[in-house]
Amino acid sequence: MTSLAATGQLQFKPRLGVFYMLAAILVLGSTDAIVKLTSASVDPIQIGFSRFVVSLIMVLWLVGRSQPGFAALRTKRPLEHAARAFCAAVELTAFYFAISMIPLPTAMSIVAASPIFGTILGIVFLRERLRLGGWLAVFAGFAGMLLVVQPEEGGNSLLGTVAVLTSVFLWCFAQLFARRLSTTESNLSILFYYAVGGVIILGLATPFVWVNPAPLEWAGLLAVGVFGCLGQYFLILSLRYAPMSLLAPFEYSSLVWASLYGYIFWGDVLGPVAIAGVAIIVAACLYITRTMEH
Repeated sequence: MTSLAATGQLQFKPRLGVFYMLAAILVLGSTDAIVKLTSASVDPIQIGFSRFVVSLIMVLWLVGRSQPGFAALRTKRPLEHAARAFCAAVELTAFYFAISMIPLPTAMSIVAASPIFGTILGIVFLRERLRLGGWLAVFAGFAGMLLVVQPEEGGNSLLGTVAVLTSVFLWCFAQLFARRLSTTESNLSILFYYAVGGVIILGLATPFVWVNPAPLEWAGLLAVGVFGCLGQYFLILSLRYAPMSLLAPFEYSSLVWASLYGYIFWGDVLGPVAIAGVAIIVAACLYITRTMEH
């Protein structure tokens, strides 16, 4: 892992890639639950800004302790780093806004469609291939997503749903950039420019929404930053070891954590129609995994 952190390179180790993806989803799912608890009194923009600040501090500490030191941050691809940071900052804020308005299981059920978007982006931009059956599964996944998105729940639900879909789309682009950057960039440089970009972008808006957090809220913001940074690191490692189209379907494991946290903290449960939609999405993602050509 040390050598991979020092120099950008890809390795095809699918089992290791899947392991890191599952670990990333667990950590990031826990982060989402903390965000929803904190967003009752703190604006999503301020939460996102705090996350990027803590992540930047952690990355700088890791860089200082690494073998190449700050030389690991050298890059010839600043525009791609900037594009990923922009996608991530907007995606993160949109998602935090969404889960402040709609139940966490509902939001994550919509996010479960991200493997569908991720597979398409992998095909278009990374030249990964999909068979005919895989394309049918993609359309089935979209149909399942429509079952999860139920507009009759009200205006807040509609706004939250739009925010989640925006977040999903940008999340897939952020992953795409991470996969591309992994061919030449170190893990630390990818994390560093991700955090710097987020601090700058959200830092411009945070003064307009800032509130002085209570001690418990400060703890929540710190936890969001630490967990968020750790989850991103696991995510980058997963993309270094396996193709995006293979890893994307495993994101549906987030439904397990969202349902668990949603039930424990808020008593949220999915209705039968939404559960049917989730089942279709999961089945479609699993089928895509089996038919994907490497």
